[in-house]
This record gives sequence, C-alpha cells and structure tokens, in this order.
Amino acid sequence: MSDRLMRELAPLLKAEGVDIDDPNADFTDAEFDAAMEKAQAEYNRRLFTPVGAHRGLALGKLRSFSHAFAEGDIKRAEAVVASLPSDPEDFSPSVAQVTGAAMGLVDEWFTDDVHGPKLGGVMAPKWSAKKSRAVARDILALAHKGRVVDSLDRLISSNSGLPVLEGSMLAVAAVVVRLTKRDKVSAEDVIEELMPLGGYPEPVAGTYSPADRVVQDVQDVQGDSAMEKDLPEWLGGSSADVNHAAGTRQDVDAKMDEVEKTVVEMPLYQRFRDWLAEDYDDVDRDSEIFDAVHLLFCIAVSSGADISEPEGIDDLLDVLESFAVEGREAAENDDDESPSMAIFIDSLEALDDYLRFRAETDETPERWADARARAEAASMRTDPLPSALMAAIEANALSEEALAEPVPNNRIVTGVAGILDWIGESRPLTGTGRVKRADIAEAAGKFGINAVGVASNARYEDGVNYARSADEVPVLEAMWAVMQSAEITEITGTKVRPGSAADQWRSGEVSVDAALPVIGAFIYERLLDTIEMVDGNDYAAPAITIAQRLLEVVAPDSAPERPELDIDESLAQSIDKWLAEELQELTELGLLTEKNGAVSVEPVYRRIVAGAALMLLSGPRD
Repeated sequence: MSDRLMRELAPLLKAEGVDIDDPNADFTDAEFDAAMEKAQAEYNRRLFTPVGAHRGLALGKLRSFSHAFAEGDIKRAEAVVASLPSDPEDFSPSVAQVTGAAMGLVDEWFTDDVHGPKLGGVMAPKWSAKKSRAVARDILALAHKGRVVDSLDRLISSNSGLPVLEGSMLAVAAVVVRLTKRDKVSAEDVIEELMPLGGYPEPVAGTYSPADRVVQDVQDVQGDSAMEKDLPEWLGGSSADVNHAAGTRQDVDAKMDEVEKTVVEMPLYQRFRDWLAEDYDDVDRDSEIFDAVHLLFCIAVSSGADISEPEGIDDLLDVLESFAVEGREAAENDDDESPSMAIFIDSLEALDDYLRFRAETDETPERWADARARAEAASMRTDPLPSALMAAIEANALSEEALAEPVPNNRIVTGVAGILDWIGESRPLTGTGRVKRADIAEAAGKFGINAVGVASNARYEDGVNYARSADEVPVLEAMWAVMQSAEITEITGTKVRPGSAADQWRSGEVSVDAALPVIGAFIYERLLDTIEMVDGNDYAAPAITIAQRLLEVVAPDSAPERPELDIDESLAQSIDKWLAEELQELTELGLLTEKNGAVSVEPVYRRIVAGAALMLLSGPRD
C-alpha cells in the first residue's frame, strides 16, 4: 500500500488505537488488521460522501446527466460522465463523490413514503456499456431495501469504479424518467424536486486541497477479491511451493494451527454451533455437519472473508467457487471426484445453514436474504441442469439493436393491447380485483381464449371453458397478474385502469426489450400452475422434470442426461402430460413453434424460456 494512502489512513488508524507514527507503539497484527479494516471503511465513507460545495457540485452533475437522459440526448449524458476527474477539484466533484451522492439519493427516494410507492419495477435504462447497465439493475434492486450505500464495497470490488459510477447515475436517471411519465410533469420539475441546489455554498478557487491520488489505490485494494488470495496447502490451495526452502512445511502447519485457534475462539462460531445443535437436535456435535462448519470457518478466516457481514459472503463464495473449478478440472482429467469438489459441496451446505442461522437470529434478517440468494446461485452453477440453463440464457442474449426491434406478433401482445382498449379509462371489477363473470368471455377473447362465465357447473366442453370466475381461466388469470406487476394496468378499489407502462403496449407494437420480461413472467406463472397440479407436497421433482424438458426444447444439444428422480412412473407420466398441454398452449399463443410434432423456440424467446425454467429450480413461490 502506498505511503500516500497510509498518510491518509494514519489519523483514522490512530482513532482506532493504532498509532503507526509512534515507534514505541505496542499492538499485535490482529489489532492492526482490525483497526485497518475500520479505518479503510471510514476512509471510503468520506471519499464517497461529498459535503458542502462539493455536494452541490455532485448534484449538479447528476442533474445534468438526468436531464440529458430524459431528453434522449445520450451523447450529452456521456459527456457528463467523461467530464468527471478522478480526484475532486475546486469546481468539479470526483468520480467517487458523484457515485456516493447518487447512491445516497436512490436509497432515500426508494424508501421514503412519497416517492417509494411510485418506483416499483423501475428498469435499468439502456446504455452502451452493458456492465454499467447490469450494475444499474443491481443498484435498483438494492434501492428497494435502502441498501445501495451499504453495498458500495461489494459493487466496486465486483465491477470496478467506472461501471459503478455509470450504474449509479443511470439509476438516478431511471427514477427521473419514471416520475416524469407517472406524474405527467417535465423532467426539470422532477429534477428540481429530487435534487434541489439551494443551500449549498458556491465553490471558491484555491480553497479545496485535493488529496494525493489515492482513489485508485483504495479501489485497487478493494478489488483484491478473496479468490485471488493464496489459500494454504492444508485447505487444498496451491500456495505452497514444493521447491521452497526447508521449514515451509512447519510454516504451513503453524498457519493451520493459527487459523484453527482463531476459529475455535470466535464467538460467532460458537453461537452458530449452539444454534446448529438445537436445529439438528439428533445430530452429534462431532458429526460431519459440524466438521463442514469448522471447514467453512477455516476457509473464511484463511482467505480473509469477513462473514460476520452479508457483504463478506461474496468474498467467501469467490473462494468456494475456485474449489469447484479445480474440482471440475480434476474430474475431467481423472474421471473421479476430487477433494476440491468435496470441499465445495460440503462448504456450500454448511454456508446454507449459516445463512439460515443469520436470517433467524440477526436483528435485521432481511440483510441476509440477498446473500442467501447469491449462495443458491453459486450452487446452481455447479449442478449440470441449472448450469446448462444459465449457459443457454447467456448464449441467447440479444444485441441492443435486436432489443429495440418490435417483438414478433403473438396473442400475448395483441391481447394486452385488446385488454387496454377494453378497459378504456377504467372498468369495474369484482371485489377481489378480477374480471366480472359477465365480462369473462370478452376479456378472455382478447387473448384468443374461448371462455364463458357461468353461475355453476364449471367445465371444459367442446373447446369452451365454462368458468365460474376469472381465476378458472388460466391464461387470463396469469396475464391479469403479470399486467399488474408490469404496471401495464393498475387496480384501485374495484376498478382497473391503464398503468404507467400502458402507452407502449396500446398499439400492439412493442419493443422486444419491453415485451420479453412480461412474456417471461407469463411463462413462469403458467409453469408454476403446472407444478401445482401435481398431487402432493413435492415441488422439486416436477420442477426439475419441467426444467429439464424445457432445456431440451431450448438447447437440445447441450442438455445433460435426464436426472434420476425418486417419483413413481404414473406421476412422471402425469407431469409429462401436463407439460405437453402447457407447451401446446404456449404454441397456440405464438410463443413456441411446432413442426412435425417437435416443439422448438424462436431465438427471440429462448432466453426467457430458459430463464423461466431456471426460476423454477430456485424453489416454490413464497
């Protein structure tokens, strides 16, 4: 670490009881590490938190960027980004200051009572750098929980500085655009309300003393993921060189003893073991479950992953996935399971227990929900079926040009346009927010579904669905829910009216980018309904079966062998029958194609079909 950075950190370290300028100071390596972690966190907080004139300058840049974006002037928006210096100047905020200001704003807006309810489903806007747009998606998801600022270190270490800067600015612009359309006001009015400049002092030349160039130094340190740190040989790592001088083995053993001692003395480790003993009340504390927990904590301590906070789980997952990579390579070469893969599998199981423990015992359990989702995703990447689905999703990504094209004509798109025309300004509903029985035939007909509302004797006869309520018309019921979640429609009391996203759907010509999330959500809803038809409480078997069959449709050449499932033959036949009926329905709606009895998926829809299958594997809907 550079001398310049250490000079900046010295007073912060001293505040934590470690005086690096005092040659007689007495502190241990552990005390220094703990103080350094806190000092660096405080340093980053100050680096990314502009105050006074620079707070006003940062808001000015965000205002200019958002205004340009709202007007569709992307070149001007890009110029605002390009104008930001690495270090703050008298009349210009730094990259870090604008990033921090943007993150604080979106946390504030998404969690307040005025703007928060209007920001459901805000999408990341288009941008030339795909990584920056991906960061914007991440930030918008975090903003709903008010956790963008808390995730700063993770975002930067995972993506580097520029994508996080652009992603945070895109998130701000997305809010401005949403409120402009929703409130039917000008972008200037929204910007003035969200980012007023009154009260900030004017910058004065020569009064700001720029720091030595430390921003990049800090980001370089943050960017050293735990995966890149050498693991000791006793954990299956490759840090030990057989050509080292004599004494290396003793060093490794000493390191092992040190790590073991640290783990055993950790209060968090002890609390977790006590919780496990209650959760697995019939399992001995010397069992494999507790061995896996001990291994997990040893890996965390050895690699420097701080799993006492949710953000540290990402570092730990990096390390664990490196074991999985080694394990797969060894299996390909030796056709046998390697110790590295066993470490990965055992540690992931222990990590799932640990995350459940934190969710049940932490004062703010929601902080651990995202970490658990990321851990589940890591597990999926090593399983043949979800791994192949993820590969299919990635392989079928569409270009920006393709996303801007109109989506191919199908009954979902024309049905949405028809429903909006049928609603008009508003239309009365039942007390449960569904289409009235007398309106079922007309509403279902918009999607090409032949249905009739009846008072009794619900049945399917001669191609007609005689339904007592709209929830007995599956396509209509699924699309009714999806249209609300996508803000195409909005239900207030016992009336439905067009939502904020209605305009782009009215004509029946909507872009691929706008249509695919809606169509994908509809497919997922229908697949869930298929699983719910299975008699019994088993979710996993039908979900795996359906996901496997869909992968065979989307990417038949890359589908793994069908897994052996513990289900009886009659149930397997029922699942196949129900899925075949569902695929036929999706074909009739224009989402799949059939030729000579074989079902296939058009390229534009492959990604969302694979995505719906992958979502099924993530577990039943809450």
